[in-house]
Amino acid sequence: MKGYGVVVVDTPPALRSEALEAVLRAADYAVLPTPPAPLDLEALVETVRKAVRPLGVAYRVLLTRVDPRSLGEALEAQTALMEAGVPAFHAFVRAYKAHERAALDGKPITRWRGPNAREGRVRIYV
Repeated sequence: MKGYGVVVVDTPPALRSEALEAVLRAADYAVLPTPPAPLDLEALVETVRKAVRPLGVAYRVLLTRVDPRSLGEALEAQTALMEAGVPAFHAFVRAYKAHERAALDGKPITRWRGPNAREGRVRIYV
């Protein structure tokens, strides 16, 4: 898009989504977010193979909703992606109960003052 350095578009995670195809056709680079769960990874790899690669758009996977108590699961997911030939960021987006509680209170995590709010404000684990 002319006049913008970065445009973020959130599309449904459906493989045959018209929105996903339209965004990928217009993209210079795609960040593909996914939780590290095996079924999510399987669907993502299929999307990469059938929707992203055929269009030739550069991409990388970002693991999201990573439980900080189970970082091993995220590391296993990164390894599985690497073995499937799918590039992934070395950082994760962590998930805390504080994120859910802040949302229930109608506040962004940056303004919420409940338990674990400080940890919840740190967005990326490197």
